[in-house]
Amino acid sequence: MSLPTPTLEAGVDPVTWTTALQRAMRYEWRHLAALRSTWILLCAVAALSLLAGATASIGLEPGTAPSSWSMVVAFNMDAISMQLPLSALLLLPLATGPVATEISRGTARTTWLTLASRHTAFTAKLLVGGGLGALSALGGTIVVGLSATVSLAVSGKAQPDWAQTLPGLLGYTIFMACWPVIAASVVALVRSRIAAALLLVLWPLLGERIAGLLLGFVPGLEALAGWLPFGAGRAAMAASADTLPETDRALVQTFVGSELSTGAGTAVFIGFTIVIAAIGAWSYIRKDAQ
Repeated sequence: MSLPTPTLEAGVDPVTWTTALQRAMRYEWRHLAALRSTWILLCAVAALSLLAGATASIGLEPGTAPSSWSMVVAFNMDAISMQLPLSALLLLPLATGPVATEISRGTARTTWLTLASRHTAFTAKLLVGGGLGALSALGGTIVVGLSATVSLAVSGKAQPDWAQTLPGLLGYTIFMACWPVIAASVVALVRSRIAAALLLVLWPLLGERIAGLLLGFVPGLEALAGWLPFGAGRAAMAASADTLPETDRALVQTFVGSELSTGAGTAVFIGFTIVIAAIGAWSYIRKDAQ
C-alpha cells in the first residue's frame, strides 16, 4: 500500500514581493520604534527646531520680517555653514544602526530567515530609513514654522514670505530622505559603524574640499569640483540664496562649494544616492553570502 503524495493545500497563494516588502518594512519600523534612542534623537531634533523658530524674531526691528533665507537656514539647521544639517548628524546613529547592528552582532542571517530574502531586507532598511529622514525633516520644519510664527506675532514682527522658503524646504527634505540611504549603504560597504560615521562626517567637511582643490590642478577636470555629491546636496538646500544681496550670496556660494543650480544639485545628489545604494546592496547581499 503506497502512501499518498503530499500536495499543497488548494487556495494557498505564494507571497508576492510587494507583500514581503511590506512585512519587512513593518519589521524594520517596529525595530526602530522599540529603541529608546530613536525617540531621544527625534525629540532632540524637535527641541532644536523649536528653538530655531523661537529665535527668528531676535534682532529684528518692530514691523520687519526675517528674510526667506534666514528661515531656510532655520529649517535645514544651518546646513550650509555646517556643511551638513545638524539634524543629519543627530540621525546618523539611527541611519547606520539597522545594518551596523546586524554586522557587529552577526544577526544578519536571522533577519534573512525572518524576511526570506536579502534583497527584501536591504530594500526595507533603505525605505524605512529614507522615510524616517524625510518625516523628521518635515516634522522639524512644521515645528520651526509654528514657533517662528508665534514668536514673530508676539514680538510685533512681520511674517516672512513663506512661499519663498518652499524650494529650500524641498531640497532639505530630499537631502534628509537620501541621507539614511547613503549611511546604511556605506555601512554595508565598509562593514564598520565607526568607519562609516567618520566617512560620512569627514568627507562632506574636508574630503570634498580637498578633492575639489586637487581637481583644480588637473587640466580639463576643474569643472568636476562643482559636481561632487555633498556640494550638490548643499546647492539643493540653498534654493533661496538668490534672494540675498550680492555680497552675501557670494559668501553662501563659497560655503556651498558648488555652482550647480538647485535642480541640477538635487539631481546629482539623488543620482549619487542611487549609485551608493546599489553598491551597498551588492555588498550586503554578496559578501555576507560568502
